[in-house]
Order: sequence, then structure tokens, then C-alpha cells
Amino acid sequence: MNFHARKPGQALARWIDKLWICEGYHPSHRLEFKLPDASLAWIINLKEDQIRVFESNRMDRLMILPGSIIAGPRSTYYYLDTVCQELCMGIQFKPGGALPFHGNLVGKLKDVDMPLEDGLGRHSHVDDLRERLQETSVAEERFQLVEQYLLRSLEKKIMVPKGHPAVAYALQMFEHSPAAAPSIAEIADMANLSTERYIRVFKEEVGLTPKNYGSIVRFQLALRMIREERVNPSIDMALSSGYYDQSHLYREFHKYANMSPAELFRRQDILENHVPL
Repeated sequence: MNFHARKPGQALARWIDKLWICEGYHPSHRLEFKLPDASLAWIINLKEDQIRVFESNRMDRLMILPGSIIAGPRSTYYYLDTVCQELCMGIQFKPGGALPFHGNLVGKLKDVDMPLEDGLGRHSHVDDLRERLQETSVAEERFQLVEQYLLRSLEKKIMVPKGHPAVAYALQMFEHSPAAAPSIAEIADMANLSTERYIRVFKEEVGLTPKNYGSIVRFQLALRMIREERVNPSIDMALSSGYYDQSHLYREFHKYANMSPAELFRRQDILENHVPL
């Protein structure tokens, strides 16, 4: 398998986290699940014009979508069909970064997959973009085509939403230190908003409530420490990740990964948060 990834150019860096391409993916397993992710993504299947997803995360509810989809923020692990990943491309938005492209739709995309054209409008030329991406096999050319498409999408906007400063502040605090991030009530008070209003604004921009988002960021931080830094799960690791104690860490891992931190530490077959079944 070849996996290419890079950061976007400066003009898009405010909204996009990374662009990636996966090609030649032929695993021995047909199904896998992906661990929760607080960010929204566009996924484009470059081999065939369809993507198979499991509705409501149930393996008995297979749904066929077009080859270009929006994958909303995920509050739990979800199942994937590896056949659709043989040759595909993704645009990973930063939390809140999809707002200029999807507007009020963002708040409705939690745990949702939907056709990209539905999320951008029928004049978005999504099929044209996919065809142009298929015409070249050079990763950098594909990255450039996607960046040009994203920039044209922004140019067509009469006004690009900037988002609420309270949401930007909360996202920054979560990114730098989930364990030390202020409470929902504290951020709402600083922004002179009611707690209910702040929660609503946050969800409209990010797709998750602040509580959901904070839990997933905390889980992903602990996961990186276990998987990349090879830190053994312990009370110190739990506290540094923002958990109350070690039992809190274990409960959250069973909720979000269906396995314990120790099991995730031992597994050697997890790639980019994809867990083979």
C-alpha cells in the first residue's frame, strides 16, 4: 500500500488539516472499524463510483452512496468496507474548518455519511472533480486539483463564515491541553453567552457538542500516547490525558474503541486509526 499525505497550501491551512491518498490497499480482511474522529472529511473513491457504508453503524444495514461523500464527525467507532479504500482520496478538515464550505449543514452531520454533491449543491461539479482526479496517477497533481477546487468553492461564497470567537478559543484550548481546558460554563461566561447558546453555536460549527468533542479529543490524545509514543496505560498517563483516573480511561476506551488501552497497546495491525476485523 502507498499512502501519501501532506498539509494544504497557506491559503487553505486555516480550514484544512491534511490531504491524503491511499492506493494499492489490498488487506486480507474485508471489514475494519475506524476509531472516533472529531473532524469532518470528504472521501473520494477513485476506483469506482460508489462507497459502501453501514447505516447507523449496523453491519446489517449496508447503504450504497456515490463515490464522493462527506463523512461527518464521529462520536464512536464505525465500520468500513476495505474494498472502497483500494484507491481513494481524502480531505480532512480541521475542527470547525468545514463551516465555510457547508454552513449550517455542519451541525447536522454527526455520525452521518452523505453524498458530497448533496452537501455542496447540484452546481458543485463534484463528478467533474472526481473524473479529473482519475485522469492522473501523480499524487501531487491530485493534491493540486483538490486545492484548486476548494479555493474556487470559497471564491463563489458571497461571505465566508468566520465562526464565533468562543468556539475558536475552545478549540485552541482543547488542542493545546485537553486536561486544562476551561469548562463549558466558564467559556460561555467569558463569551457573554448562556451555556445553552454556547453549546448550540459550538455544535453548529464543529458538528459535535463541546462535551462530545472534548471526550473524543481526550481519547485521541491518550491513543496517540499509547500507539505512537508507546506509553504503557497507567494512572499518570490517564491524568495527563485529562481523565479523572485510570478507571475513567478504561471506560472511555471501551466506549470509543471496544477494547481496553492495554489491548490497543499490544496490537500491531492498527494503521491510521483503522482496526482490522
